[in-house]
Amino acid sequence: MRKILIVFLCVVAVSTTYAQYEDESFGSLKISAGYTHDFPGLNGYTVSGEFSKKISNYLEGAVGLKRVQLSGYPRTAAVNEYTRATTIDMLLYFLLVQSGPHTIRTGLGYSFSFYRIRRSYPVTNSDKSTTWQLQDQQGRTQGFILSGEYQYALTDLPLNFGVRVALYKAYDGISYAGPFVAWRL
Repeated sequence: MRKILIVFLCVVAVSTTYAQYEDESFGSLKISAGYTHDFPGLNGYTVSGEFSKKISNYLEGAVGLKRVQLSGYPRTAAVNEYTRATTIDMLLYFLLVQSGPHTIRTGLGYSFSFYRIRRSYPVTNSDKSTTWQLQDQQGRTQGFILSGEYQYALTDLPLNFGVRVALYKAYDGISYAGPFVAWRL
C-alpha cells in the first residue's frame, strides 16, 4: 500500500507542474474491453477503465482499474482452469506521434493485482496412471506493464477512439488487445 501511495503522490506532484502549460482539458477517461491470453493457454477478456492526464507535451500519466476473466482447458479436458483478477494500474505514456487527430503512444507502468486462480498439475500414480491435482490460489502480486496505443480524436466531439495492445507481468505473463473509447473531460 505504501508503494501505491508513493507513486500516486509522484503523479500528483508532476501533474501540478504541468499547470503552466494550461492544457485545454482536465484529462481523459478511457473505457476498453478486449481479448486476453494467459501463459498456460487460458483465453478470455479484460474490461478496464482509466483516467489519464497530460504531464508535459510528450508525457501522460494514467491510473486505471482492470478486471480480468480467463478460463480454459490447457492441460487436460477434465479440469477447467481459470484466472480472475482485479488490478490497479499506474502508467506513464510517452506520446510518440501527435499529428492532428492521430496519436501514437507507448506506455510503461506498474500493476497491483488481486487474483484468484485454479491450476491443475499431473500426478503419476504407482500404477503408471496420471491423475490431475487441483490447486486453487488467491493473493496479491505486482508487476510491470508495457503497452502501445493508437488513438483517433474526433474534432467536433470530445470522443476519441483507439486500439491498445499490452503485455502484463503480474501473476502470469498476459497479453491483451482491444479497442477503447476515450472521453475528453
